[in-house]
Amino acid sequence: MNHVPDTAVEAIDTFGRSRLFGNPKQVDEKLREDLSIKIRPMRDVSVPITEVSRDASDSDRHRHTNSNHGSNTDTVHCRYETVHTHTPSILRDRGSFVTTIVDAIDSRLRSWGIDPPTAYSYTNTIDGIHWYEGRLEPR
Repeated sequence: MNHVPDTAVEAIDTFGRSRLFGNPKQVDEKLREDLSIKIRPMRDVSVPITEVSRDASDSDRHRHTNSNHGSNTDTVHCRYETVHTHTPSILRDRGSFVTTIVDAIDSRLRSWGIDPPTAYSYTNTIDGIHWYEGRLEPR
């Protein structure tokens, strides 16, 4: 059984294809009622993820990640957003069902030549939504 919605799989495939042509599309998909994913190309790899994640809005994140300080467009930022009563230090500690979804997405990213991080770590909570983030590394 596929636990990842078809729309999310299609969005990751679109991201993978568009990245090959130098114009990667962003991913913003709901994976289940309490879990979503956002994938953003990062232009300035000198800004640590922890600094970028302190910004509450995507427009602030966009400002940081699209600044002209760096020229490396091959780094990709991935954030899972979840609503839950607990905030374990890594996303896969949320349980086997979440782990199955994250593993499936990581596998799909690898098929496009993008290596996911070993773990997506908790970085912030904004308006009750917990952020788990990691840097994806294109090969």
